[in-house]
Formats: sequence, structure tokens, C-alpha cells
Amino acid sequence: MLSSLVKDHQQRQQVRREEQEKKRKEAIIAANNLTSALVDHLNVGVAQAYLNQKRLDAEAKQLHMNATQFAKQTTQWLQLVDNFNQSLKELGDVENWAKSMEADMRTISSALEYAYKVGQEGS
Repeated sequence: MLSSLVKDHQQRQQVRREEQEKKRKEAIIAANNLTSALVDHLNVGVAQAYLNQKRLDAEAKQLHMNATQFAKQTTQWLQLVDNFNQSLKELGDVENWAKSMEADMRTISSALEYAYKVGQEGS
């Protein structure tokens, strides 16, 4: 009787150990699945962040290129405006010179007319 109780006890312990081992393996599998799911979810977020950063870098590079091009174009426009202003000043200078020459020519013309009249009256 005692030996049958011991055998029965050992069988129940063996069944419990097997059940515990089975549950331990199931827990390990569940933990591995959870870990894989978490890593996959995290990887999706990291991949999305990487793609966003890559797009931002490309847009920043394009913006820098556009800003550089705009600065060059603005410099060219300023040069054109400066050249135009200089040409206008020169045109004003030419106009003043022409007016001065015209006034000088009138003075010379008046002097020549006066000299001619004086010469005509004297003869």
C-alpha cells in the first residue's frame, strides 16, 4: 500500500512537472511572440522616422539650393538696378552738358551776330 501511494504520488508529480514544463514552454513562446511583435512595431516607427528624416534632409538641401539661387539672382537684380541708375545719372550729365553747350553756342552766336552788325554799320 505504501509503495502504491508512493508510485501514485510520483506519477502525479511527473504529470505536474510535465504540465509545468508545457506551460513554461508556452510562456516562453508567448514571451517570444510578444517580444517579436514589440520589436516589429518599434521597427516600423523607426523606419518611418528614418524616412521622414531622409525626406526632411532632401527638402532642406533643396531649400538651401533655392535660397542660394535666389541670393545670386537678387545680387544680379541689384547690379542691374545699380547699372540702370548709373546710366540715368550719365544721361542726366549728358543732358546738362548739352544744355551748357547750347547756352555757350547761343552766347557765341549772339557775340558773332553783334560783331557782324557792328561791322555792317561801320562800313
